[in-house]
Amino acid sequence: MKRVLAVLIGAGIAVGGGAAAWAGTAGPGGANREAAKACLTQARQELPGADKATLRDAVKACLSAAGIEGRTLTPEQQAKRDSVKACLEGVKAANPGADKATLRQAAGTCLQDAGVMPGRIRAKLAGARECLAEVRAANPGADKGTVRSLVKECVAAK
Repeated sequence: MKRVLAVLIGAGIAVGGGAAAWAGTAGPGGANREAAKACLTQARQELPGADKATLRDAVKACLSAAGIEGRTLTPEQQAKRDSVKACLEGVKAANPGADKATLRQAAGTCLQDAGVMPGRIRAKLAGARECLAEVRAANPGADKGTVRSLVKECVAAK
């Protein structure tokens, strides 16, 4: 009986420690994540039945009131984003009902004119995946923040 009780207590401690580690927020984004969840809950309570766009605007307003701002794009990034968005909207309008592969192929030249090279994007993603695999292999016990910074260094070095 003592042995069973000792095993149960040990299992309880292990499960409790694991749950506490899982529930903890690591990194600086933890507070922002909690604030975003609170703002979303508040928006859902204030605007029941609202669509996603309305909820998104309410959450953005709540977060900005809390002093949490999203990323701001540089003018060059914003111009590129706007040109890509216009390109994709134009391709969708010219090819209504087309599948994704057809739209992707039709948007290829337009995206290149906007300064986005789809082939280069895939290569960058492949390089990032390769760096992630290398970092994980070299640092099996590293936390997310450390892995993220090491992957950024690896990608910058390539």
